[in-house]
Amino acid sequence: MSQPNETPQVSEQISKIKSIKYFTPARTLEEANSILPKVSQIVDEYVKALGPWQQDNLLQHASDSLWDLARVAAIKSYKTNTWDSIWDYVWREASYNARDNYGWYGGGYISGESARDAARDAAKYAARYIAYESAKDNMQNPNPFSFVIDLYSMGLKPTYFRKVNEQEKFVVDVPIKSGNKFVLGCYVHGDSDILFTHQWKEYCSGLVSLKEESSSRTIA
Repeated sequence: MSQPNETPQVSEQISKIKSIKYFTPARTLEEANSILPKVSQIVDEYVKALGPWQQDNLLQHASDSLWDLARVAAIKSYKTNTWDSIWDYVWREASYNARDNYGWYGGGYISGESARDAARDAAKYAARYIAYESAKDNMQNPNPFSFVIDLYSMGLKPTYFRKVNEQEKFVVDVPIKSGNKFVLGCYVHGDSDILFTHQWKEYCSGLVSLKEESSSRTIA
């Protein structure tokens, strides 16, 4: 049986993904802190949207499992596979933006490997978003990945749910410019300010405290 074209709604969401300018702008620390209330609200909504899919008390497992469920539901509904092409598109665009804005091989800001890691995460969330949109009629719940796409639309670098001092928290990296240097502000959902930064090449490791009173933090 042949597969029909995607619905106009899915085509509209693909256009939305293609309009994103990844990882820009780089903000000052003050500017970054000023947007955290909005970031916190978006993450709150993401956590809430994952709730119906949470079976083992781990939100990251719900996010990963939902990717498989959405693809299977879309395929069973004979929907055109557009999520693979979106993965490829976003991987390319996000890589270019990381390279053009923060340096590439041998650069002082971000290595080629770090750029590829950032692009991989962006591509992953874009593909999950489109797969869910393709299967939306069968999923019976709002698309959780729309909230992560909103974070990318703000120029941020969402990561995923991580163990922060043994508690599962969603972590969002914020590109920050300090003088002529670029780093990532490491925002942990629930914090009122960015308390730590790290280099692009470090995935929430090598944390540098911004406040003397900040407690030590481990992110796994």
